[in-house]
Amino acid sequence: MTIEQEWQQIREVIRAHIARHGRSIQAVGEDESDVPGTQPFSYTVGNHALGLPELLVVGTTKLSSILNVLSDIQRDRGKAFGHEELVSIGGKFPLRIVDAGELGRRQYASFACIYYNSDTVEVLQVLIPDAKGRWPDTPGCDPPYRDQPILAATSSAS
Repeated sequence: MTIEQEWQQIREVIRAHIARHGRSIQAVGEDESDVPGTQPFSYTVGNHALGLPELLVVGTTKLSSILNVLSDIQRDRGKAFGHEELVSIGGKFPLRIVDAGELGRRQYASFACIYYNSDTVEVLQVLIPDAKGRWPDTPGCDPPYRDQPILAATSSAS
């Protein structure tokens, strides 16, 4: 099988997931070949076709169901989440939505751009608070929540 055939097969799996579920979740785990400090992450592919941003969570692949719930909320209300919007999905504290910036699009959700053959895929990052409701940029935030990079802040600092 050629590399092009493998990519076509991956695209077909994603297309089938989108047709069946409205989106496909791409989960990227840690690998022994990763650079130290690399974190797992998950993101959606499918929202862009509806004019909505793809969603990304960094630091875990175990919370992909959050991306499904948030995608459904965006679709149901017919508009994207705003930068710094707080969104409740039933937990003690809301989730925080931030612009993932160029870094989120290029380094994390790159296959969404490849799938849509577009450099204009918007990506929003989902930040998960610690057990006391603190964000990674809040002093005292507990691990592993404090280890979530805030990509837009990282992008603008570069």
